[in-house]
Amino acid sequence: MPRKKRVLGTAGHIDHGKTALVRALTGVDTDRLPEEKRRGITIDLGFASWFTDDYQIGFIDVPGHERFVKNMLAGVGGIDSVLLVVAADESIKPQTHEHFAICKLLGIRTGIVAITKSDLVEPEIIDLVRLEVEELVAGSFLAKKPIVAVSSVSGAGLDDLRRAIVQSVGEVEDRDATTRVFRLPIDRAFTMKGFGSVITGTTYSGRLSVDSEVEVLPGGDRSRARNIQVHGEARDAAAAGERTSINLADIPLDRLHRGQQVVTPHTLRTSQVITARLDLLAEAKPLKEQTRIRFHHLASELLGNIRFIDDTKDELRPGASAFVQIRLESPVLAVAGDRFVIRRYSPALTIGGGMIVDAHLPKLSHHTRPELLQALESGSLAERVELMARLEGLRGLTMHEVQARTGIRIETLTRELKTVPRLADAGERRWIHLDVLADFRRRSMEFLQRYFQQHRTSIHVPKGEFVQKLIPHGADGALTNFLLQDLAREKIVQIEGDALDVPGRSKKLGGAEGELARMIESRFADAALQPPPVSELINTIAQKPKVIEGVIGFLVKEGTLVRLADGVYVHRNVLDAARSRMASRKGETIDVGQFKELFGLSRKIAIPLLEFFDREGVTRRVGDARQVL
Repeated sequence: MPRKKRVLGTAGHIDHGKTALVRALTGVDTDRLPEEKRRGITIDLGFASWFTDDYQIGFIDVPGHERFVKNMLAGVGGIDSVLLVVAADESIKPQTHEHFAICKLLGIRTGIVAITKSDLVEPEIIDLVRLEVEELVAGSFLAKKPIVAVSSVSGAGLDDLRRAIVQSVGEVEDRDATTRVFRLPIDRAFTMKGFGSVITGTTYSGRLSVDSEVEVLPGGDRSRARNIQVHGEARDAAAAGERTSINLADIPLDRLHRGQQVVTPHTLRTSQVITARLDLLAEAKPLKEQTRIRFHHLASELLGNIRFIDDTKDELRPGASAFVQIRLESPVLAVAGDRFVIRRYSPALTIGGGMIVDAHLPKLSHHTRPELLQALESGSLAERVELMARLEGLRGLTMHEVQARTGIRIETLTRELKTVPRLADAGERRWIHLDVLADFRRRSMEFLQRYFQQHRTSIHVPKGEFVQKLIPHGADGALTNFLLQDLAREKIVQIEGDALDVPGRSKKLGGAEGELARMIESRFADAALQPPPVSELINTIAQKPKVIEGVIGFLVKEGTLVRLADGVYVHRNVLDAARSRMASRKGETIDVGQFKELFGLSRKIAIPLLEFFDREGVTRRVGDARQVL
């Protein structure tokens, strides 16, 4: 049976013995930088592995110095359990408090406390430190968890600590390697001779196989995973919860850095507006609107500012919570449910953190409806998808968009979301909320009513104009067709090629326009093949030119008049008579002159009429003449 994968991270004040303890437990010295060796302190993240019969445990050793808290944050974002280290000879110190606060903000659920350097103090001091630790962790995820006194020098207590660690990681559920997309936050990037660029990190979710294509975000560079190692051993695949290194030979080292994430292409996307629930630490100062902060998410650190979107007024009080939008100065890759920590821009102190509820909402304003924000935070998957669809409007919500916002694979979403209340299936894995669809139908009816009131001589609405006015710009053909067909099914529109009409609407003109239409039709019918120019009608009829032109357009659209050329119109009955006359000469050849003489036409009418007959299949051009078909 394969070992279960777990990641354990250290936390605690500088020089409290975190690195020595990891070395004593695993035999690995995690201080790898020359400066760390020279100064005797951990500056950056260190990594080690420990294998038991049941578990493969990756250790992330973090720096304790206040100047390197950002490095500590880069390491603890993906851990399952924390090993809080308190030195017996110093007890609880400032970075003990800060590291512990960070662990709480990140939602870490279990852990152990190690009282190190037990060989340097009397047992009574250890008991006193134990009491202080119990007071620190009271009411938290570490309350009533093991507190083990150890010495990395003598080895005292190490076996008890190992048992406590196994017990602790046993309380953690397996990481999701099957239902969520692959994500690996990069915490180191370097080159290896003969291989090129290599990145390392803890696989946060999903699974990746050798030679799979990957994408690095932010950035967008792509490569194949040429080689994969897990805990230093070559593997065919890496899965959630494993310390992983990937050879990305196709990407230059200068394009890779801590904070980026390796993902499967076309699954996730970056954003710069993060909607979240923010918890401010009780010991922090009040947080004002638009305060510039440092945003720590997984292995990334970015700058941004805070905007309150609930009923919070000018500032958030210590110990309080609020819904906020964090507007970042550079993009981040995040999904709903991710945890984050914020620190003041200067001085860089940890002041709060919380959970991301959506990373792809538009900018929201104060007093956003609380039920909307609460549904995003704690609603079921179906409830959140329904809300997302409502917010997306007529563009609809695609399955790919849900995957990008939740990190859940499309295959899983398809199973989980077979039916979602109040969503219409627009095809191609796209949903539109029924309320949005009802509003579209209402606006469509209002538009059609206004259009025909303002254009009383129009036979129909051009489809292109309707789409431009009522359907979102950039909508694809499938979405446009779905929306139009929905209106047709609801008997709101009748689709006639490139035109729309209201079913059952009378196409007869009434009132003054009706009288004018009858007059103009009569003029054209009486004129036969000597039709009056439009300018003549405008000069002889006491009506506005636009009205006359509109009525002529109406007569053309309903088929009473036929447009032969620009400004040349002929009554349909006149054309039918001319067509019949031409049919009597079937098989004959006729040139322009003969055609003019046959009908008594000017060249201005003869040429457009012949071209009309060509188009209608009455004649066929043969050189400069026509053959009557």
